[in-house]
Amino acid sequence: MAVWVEVDGEMIYSKWAGLAQREQRVPIDGNTTFELASASKPLTAALVVQLAEDGLLQLDDAAVKWLPQFPSVWKTITIRHLLNQTAGIPDYMSQINSTKLLGLDGLTNDKLLQRWVTDNRLNFIPGTQVEYSNSNYVLLAEIASVACGTGFGQCLRQRIFEPLGMTNTRVESDDSSQGEVLALNYALSKKTKGIFLKTEGPTGIYSSLNDIALWLQAYQAGKIVSKAGTTLMTTPVSSSPVFENGERYGMGWVLPPDDDRQGSYTHAGQKDGYRTLISANSKVRVNYIILSNGGDFVQPISTEVQHWIQELFDPQPIK
Repeated sequence: MAVWVEVDGEMIYSKWAGLAQREQRVPIDGNTTFELASASKPLTAALVVQLAEDGLLQLDDAAVKWLPQFPSVWKTITIRHLLNQTAGIPDYMSQINSTKLLGLDGLTNDKLLQRWVTDNRLNFIPGTQVEYSNSNYVLLAEIASVACGTGFGQCLRQRIFEPLGMTNTRVESDDSSQGEVLALNYALSKKTKGIFLKTEGPTGIYSSLNDIALWLQAYQAGKIVSKAGTTLMTTPVSSSPVFENGERYGMGWVLPPDDDRQGSYTHAGQKDGYRTLISANSKVRVNYIILSNGGDFVQPISTEVQHWIQELFDPQPIK
């Protein structure tokens, strides 16, 4: 795993341990590339909000304006609904543990788009409920691609990664650079649960500890989206929780159950052995990043690290 901690604008900790690739005995370091899993969502959301601020799309545009192949039953779904998890589209990732697992091998955004043309049921009327769905962020990646006139990865690279100097960050469909050192899933494989999942937007972004630190610092400095955009993204869509523990959702960020921890926003990711976390608190000015590839083996260590950080600096440590 690799851990980075910043307090009051100063990086106070950046260290790592363990193996990126077990068979070759390749160690992890600050430039090792990890699959971010669902911690990809803040990066996807920030890109979409940036495109809106630059006038390339509007958050209240209908999704079908950008993806006209979808049927009229989806016509009331807006980009805003997708960002804040109120669209009602069933989560394709709910099938990962089902009997359909092998049928998902090699799943891409394009294959999902083809499926949704005919399988277009909704769990609720858009805008009436909050429900976490990875499907929403697949659609956001595709809308961003259309608005940019390029692929999703190229859009991210040109607008965010290259300007920030994020040289060890890419999306699933991009070719890895010659010097990339990828932390394999459980340090052994590129597969997830024995298959290849190639969807992008909700997951599918690969990055290093050093690069994500650059991204988070730039995000908080208003260099990716404006300060108003950051506020929009970190404001809960409603008082309704998105998870059983009471946590709410903004745009690409998971927010605390109530306002007692105002200023806190996070997103965790879990994709088989990959366990990731981007956590920020603008009020007490504590930010940290945890990237790992060891699954349940490293989870207790990751939890202990979180307690250590928040007990030191946060007035209300996690329970």
